[in-house]
Amino acid sequence: MNFCPNCGSKLYEKTINDSLVKSCNTCEYIDWNNWVYVSCVIAAFTDDNEVLLVRLKGKEQGKLTFPGGYRDLGETLDQAAHREFYEETGMVVHNLELYKTFTKDEQRLIWIVYKGKVQKSEFVENKEVFEAIYIRNIKDIDCNDLRGKLTKALLIDLLS
Repeated sequence: MNFCPNCGSKLYEKTINDSLVKSCNTCEYIDWNNWVYVSCVIAAFTDDNEVLLVRLKGKEQGKLTFPGGYRDLGETLDQAAHREFYEETGMVVHNLELYKTFTKDEQRLIWIVYKGKVQKSEFVENKEVFEAIYIRNIKDIDCNDLRGKLTKALLIDLLS
């Protein structure tokens, strides 16, 4: 950002508390450069206590993760979680409750994790996901198939 979002004046670099920031000399606005991506993720369980994972398409072809994705501007976190779950599975999740948050600073990512209930129903293949699977135990899958550290950490947390 080169101009102040409050008054439109040019921003100048300066150091505050050992952080290089951009600051407005006119209205004293400070751009701390601390933006993050917010992703809403759902750990959906069946009545048989199985958790649903999805197998991805595209550049991460075959990797397993939890249904979820980025919150759109204007959405609540709950709305984003429901929408992303539906987009990636074609299913509806119920009884959402906030479970945990994870952060991954190198990607400026916050995972907002919900737990919910899902009825085993017809999975709908889509542009991001080609399969949904249900597991009861982490031993039911090859951990090398997991999308990344956050997926593995959450799965261990949920199933241990």
